[in-house]
Amino acid sequence: MLSYLSIRNLALIDNLTIEFGDGLNILTGETGAGKSIIIDAVGLILGERADKEMIQTGKDFARIEGLFYLKKPEKIIPFLERYGIQTQEDGSLLLTRQLSRSGRNICRINGQAVTLSVLKELGQQLVDIHGQHQHQSLLNPEYHIEILDRLGGEPLAGCRQTVNSLYSRWKSILHEIDMISKSERDSERMKDLLSYQINEIENARLKPGEDDELMQERALLQNAEKINQVINEAYDVLYSGAERGMAVFDQVAVVKERLDQISGLNEMFAGISHDIDNIYYQIEDVIDKIRTCRDSFDYNPDRLDDIENRLVLLNSLKRKYGDTIEEILELQKKLKSELLSVETRQDRLEELNRQEKEVYNKLVEACTGLSRMRRATARIFEQRVIEQLSQLGMEKTMFEVAISTPDDSADYASFITSQGFDKIEFTISPNPGEPLKPLARIISGGEMSRVMLAFKTVLAGIDDIPILIFDEIDAGISGRIASVVGEKMSSLSQSHQVVCVTHLPQIAVMADVHYRIEKRVEDNHTHTFVSLLDENERQEEIARLIGGAEISKIGLEHARELIDTAKEMKEAIS
Repeated sequence: MLSYLSIRNLALIDNLTIEFGDGLNILTGETGAGKSIIIDAVGLILGERADKEMIQTGKDFARIEGLFYLKKPEKIIPFLERYGIQTQEDGSLLLTRQLSRSGRNICRINGQAVTLSVLKELGQQLVDIHGQHQHQSLLNPEYHIEILDRLGGEPLAGCRQTVNSLYSRWKSILHEIDMISKSERDSERMKDLLSYQINEIENARLKPGEDDELMQERALLQNAEKINQVINEAYDVLYSGAERGMAVFDQVAVVKERLDQISGLNEMFAGISHDIDNIYYQIEDVIDKIRTCRDSFDYNPDRLDDIENRLVLLNSLKRKYGDTIEEILELQKKLKSELLSVETRQDRLEELNRQEKEVYNKLVEACTGLSRMRRATARIFEQRVIEQLSQLGMEKTMFEVAISTPDDSADYASFITSQGFDKIEFTISPNPGEPLKPLARIISGGEMSRVMLAFKTVLAGIDDIPILIFDEIDAGISGRIASVVGEKMSSLSQSHQVVCVTHLPQIAVMADVHYRIEKRVEDNHTHTFVSLLDENERQEEIARLIGGAEISKIGLEHARELIDTAKEMKEAIS
């Protein structure tokens, strides 16, 4: 629901805030008081086009702000997430739009700046404005097929899902056929290339981690002389001694022997003796390892050449096929798979052509069934709309769901979409003798409002747009028809928030919340004001609508009678 609307510096409005309620919100007031400005303001925060002349004289900007609370925020959340807009836990949406005389617009959703197109896209999911305004989902022919399909219920939804699944499968097959056909002329060249690449990798007989092992071995061989020198020197120092005097191992042995002689005299000597024992055996172990390294290390110049040649080959393959051996081996698998695909391409193409014909025939059959269901649903929809229009004083109005379907001789393929092959548009003729025309070509605001009220009444159970605004709905009606309009709007307000601008008491009395719009002259400037009416003020306003500016006792009594009757009607509706 639209919780509140804040307007600054727009036309006759300096600074105005309206807090709307659930159910049916009625706006009344003298002609020219500013009711249309309020509706215009709602249109602006829904992304409608703006004219900088709407900015109040002497002001640099106009600002409109609307706070919405969504009963089913989950339907809007995907939209908000798509544009990175932060969602609120309470399901609230704050829409803001600022107009400047420079022509610049600043639009925000929940405080985040967005483009005007994003604001409009969201607005189309929140509010329908019916009247002289064009913010109406039902005027968009692309929306008509969705309305009709939802009216068809589960059976039609199931049939449409079948069409959608078959369509997706059919398009996927066509895409693969196209890809194979385009590359067919290059298949032989591709086979040669793939075969060469595969053989080049296979002939290398790659092993994972081989390059790292070779580089380590190369480093040893390149430093063989130094390694031999260091190992021999270490062996001489630790074990041989020779010219350097007594070896470290022998010296430690002497110390060990001496400490063993006194280790029994004192715990400290015993501890030192134990430590020397450990050192002795550790040195012995190190000497064994050095001896093993010395005896096993063999410098082979030929082996170094082999390693260098192997690394050159590996680096060449890396430049062509991947940064690592593992990547090259993975690519080899893919190349083999591609080669197999090329070799079996013709077979695959024949199989795809067979599948395409099979799926296409099923798709045409499903589309035909879907079209039949839509036509049956359309007849029911037409009857219901015409019945509603008749009750609204438009007895002569003709309404038809125009369904365009390709004939049997046509190429269905050029017409089929994920929704079938039907083109659907709602058409209407408000006056006898006039041909049926698209809804958008209805000129009269009053006619349009009543037509939309009829639609919304029929579609109340499936309509996702939570807020409806009716302007000029009372144009050309009075008496009994006005009462019917008021009753239908009250009924519609059970499932939607409804805002209605009216001059008729028969409609106004059905209000759940009633506002009076008036203009006053202060300091030689005309301003618009909005008042939320209490019970007594509402009775006076209804009396004014009945009898004009002069409110008589009889008028007040008549107003009270209408209000009481309206309460009974509303109780019966609920």
